[in-house]
Amino acid sequence: MKLHRQNKFRWLVFVLLLTLSLGAGYFHYRQQIFEVFAAGTRWVLVTCGFEPEDEAERSERLQSDQLRKLFYAARMFNSPPPEELSEEDARADKKYPGVGFGLVHTFSTKPVSLVIGGWLFSIPCTYFADARDCQKGGLTVARLKVSVDGLSAMDEENIEAFLAAASTEIAAITIAGLEGRPLQWGQKKAVPEGYSLYETVNSEVEFSGDTGGVFCTDSQVSPHVMPHCLLRFMQGKDVTVEVKFAAQLRAKSIDIEQQARDLVRRFQVRR
Repeated sequence: MKLHRQNKFRWLVFVLLLTLSLGAGYFHYRQQIFEVFAAGTRWVLVTCGFEPEDEAERSERLQSDQLRKLFYAARMFNSPPPEELSEEDARADKKYPGVGFGLVHTFSTKPVSLVIGGWLFSIPCTYFADARDCQKGGLTVARLKVSVDGLSAMDEENIEAFLAAASTEIAAITIAGLEGRPLQWGQKKAVPEGYSLYETVNSEVEFSGDTGGVFCTDSQVSPHVMPHCLLRFMQGKDVTVEVKFAAQLRAKSIDIEQQARDLVRRFQVRR
């Protein structure tokens, strides 16, 4: 018993001396330790393009394209890049490096099958706002990005419009089921907060049946948001469709609705 207490005491003394030694070493060499970590941090900054390797250029302001690259890098973190890019994606990646062509954006027309509101849809991958959705299973909502001109998918001529955070040339389409939707979602009186119901100038022209009408942003409520409109309608009794487009195009709402209906019908697989 006495021997056990002695061994325990020795170990306590040893641990105490080791702690004191490490503490003293830290305080003595802390500057060097911080410099090592700082060097590693600077390596990361230089690698990401935030800090130029030339010391004389350190004071230059960060460029917007550097922030954009970091943003896309963060978005792509959880998804593996494709082993080989298609010819179109490879050309786009060369022209617009670092924005995720082949992963976040793609020209691939591979059909993606998903069930929305109990209906089977087959949508080419290039239509999706985030092409990574093409790799996910069990999706019940399709978020698409299309050109206002004919509601077509991205092509090599309008890449910049599709990459822009907001563009009057691009519309967003959301196809979803009734789950979580208010009972009055498909009615004109269901005005979303921050929007006003847009009435067509020609009172003789009406939207087709089962449409929720067009709601446009109130400039007083959302001064920092690009003025836009939401066109809502039901595709049958089980599928909801919402088209978001620039407010400048609200006079063309009826044409946009018809094109959107045609597009959704084209995607819907008839059984």
